[in-house]
Parts: sequence; C-alpha cells; structure tokens
Amino acid sequence: MKKIVKLKGELILAVCISAISGIIIAFIVSSIYRQITLNDDKIKALANERNNKEIEMIKKQLKIDLKNESIVYANIKRIENILKSSYINRVFVVDNNGYVKLSTGKIGIKQFDLSKGEGVTLIVNDNEFIATNIIKLNEQSYIVYLNENNVYDDMIIFEVAFIAIMIIFLILISGRVKYISDMAKDVRIIAIGDLSNRVKLKYKNELTDLAEDINYMAQEIQHQELNQKEFITNISHDLRTPLTTILGYSKMIEQKVYSNEEDLERYISIITKKCNYLNTMMDDFFHYAKLSSSDMELEKVTINLNELVMQLLDGEEINFKKNDLKLDVLLLNKSIYTYGDSIFIARALGNLINNALKYSKNTTVVTICLKEENINGINYGVFSIENTPNNNLSEKIVDNLFERLYKVDKSRNEEGSGLGLVITQEIIKAHNGFIEVKLVEGRIKFIIGLTVYE
Repeated sequence: MKKIVKLKGELILAVCISAISGIIIAFIVSSIYRQITLNDDKIKALANERNNKEIEMIKKQLKIDLKNESIVYANIKRIENILKSSYINRVFVVDNNGYVKLSTGKIGIKQFDLSKGEGVTLIVNDNEFIATNIIKLNEQSYIVYLNENNVYDDMIIFEVAFIAIMIIFLILISGRVKYISDMAKDVRIIAIGDLSNRVKLKYKNELTDLAEDINYMAQEIQHQELNQKEFITNISHDLRTPLTTILGYSKMIEQKVYSNEEDLERYISIITKKCNYLNTMMDDFFHYAKLSSSDMELEKVTINLNELVMQLLDGEEINFKKNDLKLDVLLLNKSIYTYGDSIFIARALGNLINNALKYSKNTTVVTICLKEENINGINYGVFSIENTPNNNLSEKIVDNLFERLYKVDKSRNEEGSGLGLVITQEIIKAHNGFIEVKLVEGRIKFIIGLTVYE
C-alpha cells in the first residue's frame, strides 16, 4: 500500500517551515542592519525621538496643558488599563517636594527628586532605554512619566519576516504549483484529441490521485473511442451482409433467374428472413440508443416478478424440447414485487432466456431460478439462468460478453445484433439493479437483481 501524504499536511508543514525560517531571517537581517547603520549617537537620538513622541501622547491624553489637577486625575484613571498593557509606562502626580499623590499601578515609589526641575533623564542600554520625564502641571504639582521601552520600532522585523515567509513559502510550494500547471496543460492536450497523452505522476498526495484519475479517464475515453470505431465498423458489416443477400436475390427474381416456382418461393423466403433480421437489428440499435440516452423516461409500474417470469416461459418449454434441452424452473411460493418499466424488464429477462435457448449444448439442463435475497441491507428479487454453453467459454470471453456487438463466434456468421446482453445490462442499470455473469463448473450463469418493493 503506497504511502499518501495529505496535501493539506504538506501545506501546513510548508507554512510552519516558512514561518520559522522567516522569523529567524528577519532577526538576523534586522540585527545586521542595525549594526551597520546605527552607532551610539544614532541610537540615543532614536531613543530621545521615541520618548518625546510618547511624552506628547501622554500630555494629550492627560490634558496637561489645561493645568487642572482634577482633569489629570480623571484621565489617569481612564488610561490606567492602557498603560498596564504597554511595555513599562507609569504616570505619577507629585507635589513640589516630590511626594507622590497619585500614580498608575503600585510600584512602591513614594518620592521623586525634583531638584533639577523639569526635564528628561535618559539612559540607553543596547536596544532599550529608560527615561524619567518631569513635567510641570501647575504651581503645586508635577507629572512624572516613567518610560522604559525599545529604542526603535520593531516593525522592520515584522516586515522582513512577512516578506521572508512569503518568499520561502512560494519556493516550497513552487514545485506543486508547477505540477498543477503541467497537469492542466496535459488535460488540455487530452481534451483536444490526443488521448494517448498521460499526466506524469509525481509526489505522493492528492495531486497524484488526481493525476491517476485523469490518466484513467483518458484511458477509458481512448478505449471508448476504439469501441466506437469498432462499433460503427461492425454495424456496417452486420447491415451490409443481409443487404447484399437481399439485393442479390432481388436481382435474381427481377431477371427471372430461377427454374421453377419452388426456387422463386425459396428466394422470397430468404429475402423475408433477411428483412426480418434487419428489422431486429434496427430494433436493437434503437433500443440501445434509447437506453444510452441520459434523458430516457421509464414508464414504471408495480411488477410481479413471479408472474412475469411465468409469462415469458409460457410456451417456451416446447422450444427447449425441440433443441433437446430440459427446462428446470424454481420459483418462490410467494410473490416478489419490483417497480419498473414492465416492457423493458421483460425484454431484459427475455434476452437471457433466448440466449440460453440458442446457445445451450444439446441434452443439457437450463435452470431458471427466482428468489429473494438481502444484499448490503437491500432486498432484491434475484433472477438467475444457468446453462451449459455449446462453446467452451473462458473467463476472458465471459468478461467481454457485455461489450457492444461482441460475439463468441469471431467469424460473425451467427445472426444477431450482438447488442442483446448490452441492452439487458442497460435496462437493469436504468432500474438501479445489478447484473453479473460467471462460470460455474463449465456452466454459465447470468444473475439479475431488482429492488423488491413490499
């Protein structure tokens, strides 16, 4: 059993690899960029710039310019949750001596040194900075804003990571994308008529399954096309032979190429026989075309299978005796009902009975059986007919019996359209039943199953 890796799993793995690789690359690129482009003075300038922006933000949020301590208190309460979620930002309201009157959070600071007055004390350590910002609120109070943050915005890391992740992901899946593109090209080649073309198999996932299905479809279409050509050739052959005979004898009659009335009657009898054969052929072709049509409508009624089988066998025992055959019929005592087109179902069962009559070995038994079976939870009325064929049949021949125009006699001298079993199969298929054929100890057995309706 071949191992199949789900395409979904491959994509998830590609995303994970891309994400990890992209983040690593982003940190490396960002670190190298900063080492190359940033010196100590530049880093300190960036820290001051970022700190000043945040001071302006705090001033606006607290409305410090109004110099109203009550408004500042109210705004501190409003933004306290926002400050808690940031890196480390604390706001304090202190008096002229530096004693804390109100603060965000509880970090245990009771007094600040205000001897230097307003201003900023900034300490930079690698990529981080700590700033103590003293802002005069009014004559009685100051605002102390503690800001500890990164020197620069880390968005560059995210930007590089996003780009790296996308590039790596596209590289990882590029092979599969190209494979899908190649598959589409192969399908177009098949679609325009080159049925010998096949999609190359690659990977071991759903794409492989899809490629195999496309190849199988192309193979089946190619097989059907060959069958179609053979079908047309065989039809031409089967129609030309009797027509040639009819035209030949008609010309002989027209030219009075006969010596007596008996010859004339024999010619007319041959013509009539060939005309009847042609009529049967055309009737079979018509039914086959009708059954093959997707818009065919069946006139369904309730059918008693017991009665239908007995009607089909009524009077047939004499014909079986003429062919030196014994007919053994096994029916259930109770009625078995199905729902379908009675004419078509009678045609299907009749075809199997006629085949047994025509192709059974002399002095053998033809067994017909009707019973009810439960298969996969569904009740079926199962009709079977078993006989000893007059030709030795192999498993290969039996497998081909449902092919259009297939005849066991390759010389094709036997009369018949070769569509009887195909028509039977199409009828059963149209009724959602099943049909099968098998060899049982030198005897051939056809089995038909139709859904039972109570």
